[in-house]
Amino acid sequence: MGVAGHRVEFFIPAPACSCAGPVSLREAEKLSRLEVLMSKVEERFPSAEITRYSMADDRGYTEGLARLAAYLSRAGEEDFASRVAFSLRYVLPAVAVDGRLVAYGRVPDLEEVEQAVETGRVRREE
Repeated sequence: MGVAGHRVEFFIPAPACSCAGPVSLREAEKLSRLEVLMSKVEERFPSAEITRYSMADDRGYTEGLARLAAYLSRAGEEDFASRVAFSLRYVLPAVAVDGRLVAYGRVPDLEEVEQAVETGRVRREE
């Protein structure tokens, strides 16, 4: 199963910000599940190019925001795409494979990411 050349991107929410207040238990659990997923994807697909955009990091924020807006637009989510900086609370975390969103606003299952990498297709449940 060749996955060389595939790109998996993770858009990681900031743990807390002044606009959202302290981290809720639900958000902390979501971040923990995302960390586990990122580790599993790296393990499962060692030859895939994996990029993490941390929205808490200025360097990752700008590029990640632009890429996420493009992917949301491509997925038909124009409202979120046009004001992505103000929609992060609703669209993060997000995972994309080869430029197509696998999930946004939730942590997908490993099987969803595997399916997207192996078939090039993204399952839609949103």
